[in-house]
Amino acid sequence: MTQFFTLSEREATATQIALRVLRGAPWAAQLVAWVTERGGLSTANMPLLFEARFGLALHDCGVAPSYEYAAGVGETTVDFRFGQWLVELYSLAVSDALKAATWEMGSSFGRILMTPPGPGDAKRTQDQLKHDLALLDASTESDAVKKAIRREVRAEHQKTRAQQDEAFKQSPGAEVVKAIERVLGNASRNGHPTKFPLPDGSRYSMLVVDARAVGAAGTDPYDCKLIAYGADAVPEWIDRHLVDGKGRAHPIRGVFDAGNPMRDAQHFRERVHFLGIVAEETYARDELQYFIHLYPNPHLFGSYEEARGTLAAFPLFQPGKVRERRPDLFVDEVTKLASLDEVEFGIVIEDKVRLCRVHRDTLEDLERRGIDRGSPEMIKSFERYKVVLRSLAAKKHRGGEVERNGIAVLLPADLRHDGQSRR
Repeated sequence: MTQFFTLSEREATATQIALRVLRGAPWAAQLVAWVTERGGLSTANMPLLFEARFGLALHDCGVAPSYEYAAGVGETTVDFRFGQWLVELYSLAVSDALKAATWEMGSSFGRILMTPPGPGDAKRTQDQLKHDLALLDASTESDAVKKAIRREVRAEHQKTRAQQDEAFKQSPGAEVVKAIERVLGNASRNGHPTKFPLPDGSRYSMLVVDARAVGAAGTDPYDCKLIAYGADAVPEWIDRHLVDGKGRAHPIRGVFDAGNPMRDAQHFRERVHFLGIVAEETYARDELQYFIHLYPNPHLFGSYEEARGTLAAFPLFQPGKVRERRPDLFVDEVTKLASLDEVEFGIVIEDKVRLCRVHRDTLEDLERRGIDRGSPEMIKSFERYKVVLRSLAAKKHRGGEVERNGIAVLLPADLRHDGQSRR
């Protein structure tokens, strides 16, 4: 089993520190005891270890919460209650499809999510079967030979359909939809509300999701927005649709999306004020103090400003520290058309965002096709090749190859010098 599904050394070390500190906190006695009773520092116990690290983050902010607090919804509890906050934690499990999409070779590993069948693929497969069987029926072969060939043709057809179905299950859109369905299940069980009470103005409910298991390389801000709000919240060049087994595309509906038809969606929209999504990377002691993406429920706030004002009282909402510690999370904010022929973008060097530009001719070399001046396709092209382009821009910045305004400009010659040209 790959490291995607096992407890890492860094995570274990960080959790050991959390448990050592929390043993001295009376409120955490039950949490620390459960960690020990249920397997200690083990892969199977990772959801509870996440609770311990979250508890340490609260402790370091001077918060002494109630653990396993009964909020008045049947016999269910939320993990933490402090001040006006009710917080439940949830760790997304790795789906069977994502396990199947994971490769491992020695100490290396990775995930390859498949492009799902296109709208016409399923129909073409079925039409091909009909065509092959019609040719067989019209042939002069004996009935016995026809029967044997027909069996082989149908078996090949079934194999092709199975491959298409597997591609659907292992597609990025399918993984996001699975995550949405599981997140929604935290607010209800068997169609009945659980954990979170109806809002009464005195308490705010939050679900914080450990989303390390989402997507090809963990979650990113666009995944987060898709899970929270759905297709309308992300740019058009992002894969915003679920393609079903028949090749039909459906817009992804997030947990707060009024158009989400899932059974648990209404209870979630009615009761949960904020969705927090986090995928720890460094396991630094203060990472959970600044690395949680927080998304307000638009159905429970009159405006984003009202929601942000409420979040100001949440101890792990520290936007200033986020920008200071993780400027890379905001680097995409500067991406824009700088002119009809240039896309402006950013890179992070020495914890600062540096501006760069790529010329349309450079993008055309990468794409091996023409791109209209000033068109949205210029931005889409940059997004497809931004890893390469940011690497080239970083080399130019570090080598002092910048314009007077401090901007590094990528021209076709830069691709040829680096061996990246596709022409």
